[in-house]
Amino acid sequence: MNIVNIGTDKSLVGGKSSGDSVERHTLYGTYLEHFDIIVYTSRRDKLATFEMAPNVTGHPTNSLTKLRFVRDAMRIFERIHRAHKVDLIVCQDPFVPAVVGVKLKERFGVKLQINFHGDFFDNPYWRREHLKHRFYLRLAEKNIKQADSIRVVSGAIKDKLIKRGIQAYNIFVIPTPVDLDKFKTEPTQTVAKTVLTVGRIDASKDIATFIEAAQLVYQQLPEATFKIIGRGPLEKKFRAATKNLPYILWTGYVAHNELPKHYQNAAVFCLTSTNESFGKVLLEAAMSRLPAVATSTAGAAEIIENGVSGYLIPIGDAARIAERLVYLLQNNSVREQMGQNAFRVVSSKYGFQKSIDAMVAMWRQTVGKR
Repeated sequence: MNIVNIGTDKSLVGGKSSGDSVERHTLYGTYLEHFDIIVYTSRRDKLATFEMAPNVTGHPTNSLTKLRFVRDAMRIFERIHRAHKVDLIVCQDPFVPAVVGVKLKERFGVKLQINFHGDFFDNPYWRREHLKHRFYLRLAEKNIKQADSIRVVSGAIKDKLIKRGIQAYNIFVIPTPVDLDKFKTEPTQTVAKTVLTVGRIDASKDIATFIEAAQLVYQQLPEATFKIIGRGPLEKKFRAATKNLPYILWTGYVAHNELPKHYQNAAVFCLTSTNESFGKVLLEAAMSRLPAVATSTAGAAEIIENGVSGYLIPIGDAARIAERLVYLLQNNSVREQMGQNAFRVVSSKYGFQKSIDAMVAMWRQTVGKR
């Protein structure tokens, strides 16, 4: 089976990486004859063809402008298709990459699968983040109707697609594979009152609410600290806003293989996103036996058992987040039990190989459709 993946993850063409993308896609390739990945890049990125394995190759578009991405991606696909006939096109989101996928399906008759890694439909928070998101929604509404299959990462997103007329049998719920064993740690006897959050510092993570909650907690627990791991377009703004708050600790970028020790040294995990279709950081935290206090996004609600393995809080409610954080930081036995519950729930429900096997089965089923 030959697959072409179309997306925007520059780590797959040798760009900076903040996760395990290259490792995962290399593993996908072991189930395929050829796995080619077309990635939107600008000429300014100066990226070249990137071989991850003999049969897994990343192809940067090096487009002059974003408007040229569609044409450039189609040109690269044609070259790949001539070299070895493509069986399936996988688009990493339902927006511009899916526009490319739809056009290629129409021209070459290749099966099309579209991935949803976000919570876009009926989500006012996501829609308000950028003006362009309204345009993206229209693209998504149009593109999903052309897909032979759609992969989502949570049941809540599947329900939204069904409401839009997509047949349930064409929607596959498959979480992003996470190597949970990397984050499996034994509980420590002495843990500092550190609250950890991990993620890209952008509008969707609502770091402002995390900081507001931190200020409220600090008023009651001056020994508490709040560690923020990640980089992003809003990092500079929030670093400046918190420069006089010594209890806010910024680490910037942390390599994926260095993350486990940060989880192990924390007491509670906190995620304040306005939209989260899955939230694999919640899995990582659970395997580290950390209870989570998270906003009630589609993804968090899929993973956290409210009051059992963590707490689900209304989006933007810094006061309620702070109240639950204080409660957990002050009650060691409750915190430890919730951490054990989180570990039990996640380790029984999710698994790296389970997601890989489901992904490969979905590809084969999609290719085999008449």
